Amino acid sequence: MPRPPSKYFGLRSSTDLYLKLLHDIERLRSGGGTKAVQYAAFDAAVTGSHILDWVLNELTPDAYLRLTGLRKGKKPPKDDPGPIIRFIERNGDELRGINFCRQIANTVKHMKISLGKPMKDMAIGSTVKFEMTDKQITNARAIAYIQIEPEGEKINIVELFETTAEQWFEFLVEEGLWVEQPPEWEE
Repeated sequence: MPRPPSKYFGLRSSTDLYLKLLHDIERLRSGGGTKAVQYAAFDAAVTGSHILDWVLNELTPDAYLRLTGLRKGKKPPKDDPGPIIRFIERNGDELRGINFCRQIANTVKHMKISLGKPMKDMAIGSTVKFEMTDKQITNARAIAYIQIEPEGEKINIVELFETTAEQWFEFLVEEGLWVEQPPEWEE
């Protein structure tokens, strides 16, 4: 009997979403025009944030309780922030990048934070960096950035996403959620 088609473009686990995050980071790193960088940055933020949805679905009931403080499958009380915010609050020291990704994804997608508290003094954007030699522009490249304080340094957002990916990888391995990937076949 043939297997029914996937509802998720063939993605089957949080590992698959993690691999998509690596792909989004590579798109962002390769640059291109301003729009290409903006779109790749948004995709990386959404992917980095939504790996958590897949993780919460895959966790055993014991791990879910340990990581969220909630019982898996039970609806949280009305005023409870829910499993996503609870997970971020409980695991924020080890997985700092997730909250940044959530903030960026929610801000860009909804134009305001719709889940959890907004981070004060955080800004995201894109710009063009010029490289000069002898007072002449020798290179120009678009970058996306994050700025944590109003007058703070603009940090290339690739660094944030790379750190987030490292954090996710360690978490997936430690929690036994990492799915070993078959070697890719050349066509």
